[in-house]
Amino acid sequence: MIAAALRIGFTGSFLSAASFLQAAESAIDEVRRADQARLVAMVAGDGRALAGLLSEELRFVHSDGRIESKADYVKNLLGGDTAYADATTATVEARPAGPDVVVLIGAQAMRKRLGPTWSDVNLRYLAVWRNEGGVWRMFAWQSMRPAGNSVVPAKN
Repeated sequence: MIAAALRIGFTGSFLSAASFLQAAESAIDEVRRADQARLVAMVAGDGRALAGLLSEELRFVHSDGRIESKADYVKNLLGGDTAYADATTATVEARPAGPDVVVLIGAQAMRKRLGPTWSDVNLRYLAVWRNEGGVWRMFAWQSMRPAGNSVVPAKN
């Protein structure tokens, strides 16, 4: 984590480096908490709480390639056609990408209802969180369903 934080472009003294690293760790902790609050709001169908965690500029790229804005995403959740259960994340890697940006890369498993049909969904995702006036909000999301059988040719 220290090396990643220093790659952001820090060039000050050791004391400033320590302060920067402490701020980066604090930001990562805050984003992890915000991401857990996102899952709780999704499962509860709490559009108000979810809206507070999403940037007005959100672009949400679903695993099927659809792109939604914040307004569309929250509207679809509240419309009753979409519901979530048992949403969890795992193997989440958090990386500071700048003083006010943290990127999460991880796996998400959930039970999701679209219309009348429930299904189990397992995703890999990349989420970009941005500090907006002291509040961490999800700025971008992209997910995909792992194929599980892709083959990477050996390198010579």
